[in-house]
Amino acid sequence: MKALEWIIAWRYLGAQRKSLFVSLIGIFSMLGVSIGVFALIIALSTINGFEQEVTAQMIGKDAHIEVQRYQGETFSEYNELAQMIASKNSDIVASAPYIIYKVGVSSKEVNDGIVIYGIDAEQSKKVVDIHKNIKWGAYSTDSLLDNRGVLRPGIILGSGLASNLRVVIGDKILLQTFQNPEEAIGNGPKMMAVVVSGIFETGMFEYDANLAYVGLKELQTLLSFGDKVTGLQFRVKDHWEVGKTVEEIASWLPYPYYAIDWKMKNVTLLKWMNYEKFIVAAVIFLIILVAAFNIISSLIMVVIDKTKEIGILRSMGLSKGAIMRIFMLMGSFIGVAGTILGGTMGLSLSIIQEKYRLIKLPGDVYIIPYFPVQVQFLDVFLIFIIGIALCVLATLLPAWKASRLDPVGAIRYE
Repeated sequence: MKALEWIIAWRYLGAQRKSLFVSLIGIFSMLGVSIGVFALIIALSTINGFEQEVTAQMIGKDAHIEVQRYQGETFSEYNELAQMIASKNSDIVASAPYIIYKVGVSSKEVNDGIVIYGIDAEQSKKVVDIHKNIKWGAYSTDSLLDNRGVLRPGIILGSGLASNLRVVIGDKILLQTFQNPEEAIGNGPKMMAVVVSGIFETGMFEYDANLAYVGLKELQTLLSFGDKVTGLQFRVKDHWEVGKTVEEIASWLPYPYYAIDWKMKNVTLLKWMNYEKFIVAAVIFLIILVAAFNIISSLIMVVIDKTKEIGILRSMGLSKGAIMRIFMLMGSFIGVAGTILGGTMGLSLSIIQEKYRLIKLPGDVYIIPYFPVQVQFLDVFLIFIIGIALCVLATLLPAWKASRLDPVGAIRYE
């Protein structure tokens, strides 16, 4: 490609007095590409950020794998089962027994129903990440003194739940079981007083407003479970490859036990996020496509406006290929400039939000307290390539049309 072709293409793009309107159309086409690329980067970065945050919170609250019995039956042989599963799967790095149950909770001013986990704090620390989200107090279910100096079991509350109950570290609350209607007559609910030892905040409003953790032994006593639990939790080396481990366990795990991973527990949410990413990308991609059509129309107008000049260039010896390359360069200038401008703006804003989290979201409406963003440079690279490629493809029709003009007819064109 000769330098003359670059010079002519650049001059045709310039705002000349006789073709100012045509040049403005080219500028608007470039802005259309910029807006499309900008919106696509922001949208995909937001979806990636949302997916990352939700996944992190799901894994923080849920174990990578859980083993339970059908119909939620309790079992006592959890230590032997945990050792058997760990011995047959090298990917498992830690395990912990747990109880999950619904109980009533009462403070001085509020009564509520919550989901409570009974855990061995030290074992559970190796499997789930609640200890990383402690905001006030300590990650501990050990007994401690309440405000009156009485030693009571510790409980860890979500920040939303603590706020709803209007309690702080050291306050006493009461746990009580819900009763079966057939057993309610003549028998009161079982109760246990506990002291708030820690308050966690995951950023997931539903978790923070409904979950609490107490010692495994204490919850077994409250529920009269003896030495039984409702399940086992496991952590694996790579949580994204957890499906293979679950399949291996399921191949030999005897009835009535079954294994489920964090993806299966949250399959609806994960599918929704994948569909959302595809749909949003497809819709915003249409902006770039519209901008590409604008490039076609602007170049066709340039061809009409420059018909006489094209005829002169052809009569001076420029080949059809040279004319075609000139108009392809014009469209490429528009596409590259628009893609770089929009991409730079989108990438900059995404990185700033990812680092400083300037845009906040109301926690009682959204499950994340800030606008989540994660820049994946593969996505950015593909957006740049697709944006530029579309704009170059858009130049083919007008460039081909310009190259086919008859020199004599073009010079005589009025």
